[in-house]
Amino acid sequence: MRDFRDAKAMAQTLRENLTAKAITISYSESLELVSKILGISDWNTLSALLQARLRETASPPTRHPGGTVNYPALPIRDFVVFPTMNVPLLVGRDKTKHALDHAFERHREVVLAVQKDPAIEEPGFGDVYEVGVLARLLELERFPDSTMKILVHAHRRVAICGFIGEAGAFQAEIADISEGPIPDAPELIRKVVERFERYVAVHEIDIPQTWPALGQIRDPGRVADVISQHMAMPISKKQSLLATLDPVIRLEKVVALLDGE
Repeated sequence: MRDFRDAKAMAQTLRENLTAKAITISYSESLELVSKILGISDWNTLSALLQARLRETASPPTRHPGGTVNYPALPIRDFVVFPTMNVPLLVGRDKTKHALDHAFERHREVVLAVQKDPAIEEPGFGDVYEVGVLARLLELERFPDSTMKILVHAHRRVAICGFIGEAGAFQAEIADISEGPIPDAPELIRKVVERFERYVAVHEIDIPQTWPALGQIRDPGRVADVISQHMAMPISKKQSLLATLDPVIRLEKVVALLDGE
């Protein structure tokens, strides 16, 4: 068994076979049964063991002499992912699915790159924006129609120096980019939090309980990212915020957008 995806596939097959015999169990119960079949006490333990083995056998990403690194890549049509976000995504393109397979078999990290034109099926370097995010794959679920649903956690901004779809999978060549030290901007943070609270009330946005308390965050860049992900605006404007590396300038842009509402 390669990783927890195989265990989940076994659980799904077991559940379907039992259903055919008029025996109904939940998906979580099927995971527990598979764990016991494999001699493990429960699913949480099995999942942890498999993921630990995956980390031990993971091969590092390809590094280039200039300091750039190759990662599997996901071109995104109509959504901008900001650092610290946990985001579910639906995947249908074959090259994207193959990129995910490569990522899960190795380091489980993938580059999220936003397409300039969502209609393009085979994007190249000129078809994606130059700033994306490096994200970690948390979950993957396969559907009968061959599409996938994944959950990713975005780590940080990266510069996209190349983007190809060769060898059946999308791949990005990236370089690290720095946002510099965290500046002190308490008044600006207070101002934007007040405006965002009004924005949430006017637009009746449902804020999850798991959201960070914005007034307690001292990093203006993170405040800008958290707010940006829940503001309604064109993709190009969100991408512009993602590409704005100076945290204070980025937060000032968010204030201007909120004032324009």
